Amino acid sequence: MSKRPTIQESAALTSVSSWTPAQQAALYHIHLAQQAEKDEEKELKELEKTEREIREEVRPEEVKAGEIVDGWINDWCPPLFTFLDIFAPPHLAIGIFVLLHFAYWYSTPWYLHFLLSWPTTYFIPLWCTYRSIRYDENRALWLSFWPILSFLEYLETLLFRDHARALIWWPKLKAIFCVVMYSIIDNEVVLDSRGRPRDKKPVFGATKLAEKFLPAEKSDEEQKSSSSRGSGRRSGGSGSQSGSSKGESKAEGKSRSTETSSENKAKGK
Repeated sequence: MSKRPTIQESAALTSVSSWTPAQQAALYHIHLAQQAEKDEEKELKELEKTEREIREEVRPEEVKAGEIVDGWINDWCPPLFTFLDIFAPPHLAIGIFVLLHFAYWYSTPWYLHFLLSWPTTYFIPLWCTYRSIRYDENRALWLSFWPILSFLEYLETLLFRDHARALIWWPKLKAIFCVVMYSIIDNEVVLDSRGRPRDKKPVFGATKLAEKFLPAEKSDEEQKSSSSRGSGRRSGGSGSQSGSSKGESKAEGKSRSTETSSENKAKGK
């Protein structure tokens, strides 16, 4: 038998003309019974949802290796993921990229091997910099990457000069260094106003390296204290200016009084 009241019962219970404490108690118990039914239905739905998720997780035949590889690339190096996604799915494009690398390595002369580092050192950052300018994505990363790369190029010309192309190992090291610079090396926890962890912010290698050479950012308390000090100094300066203006007005009054007294004396004489 359902615990829900009929239309006639609810109308009788809620009618203003026949409203008694017994009816109020009956209506209260009916509301409790309805709430209990809603809670039971909600618990049953949650149990069905958890059982469905467990059944879906225990299905290795539906897991796709390509999606797993794409997730690894995106979690490790998002700029590389966005660049490879232009040509093909990233798990396929990275295999093609490696095969072309080996084909170029074994088919070209050794003095042209320095061109192998150009895609990872220049082409990928250029494309991602264009996207950051247009869509405002990871702009701080590329503002930090290009000064670091220019400093690295300066060291290359300073140390090796014209012999950098003859060094087979140097372009590879430079390419690995650049890939690490725009890869995620850490996750910074973002706190809310109550000091609780709200989200995770990815930290790239270039921004982490550039922070060591930049001045530390002031906290909110330091900014408030500096602003209060600046306002106090301004108020003090305005007070000194008002004091000086008062002194000047007093001096002008004294000079005028002396002039008038001297004129009166001359007239008396």
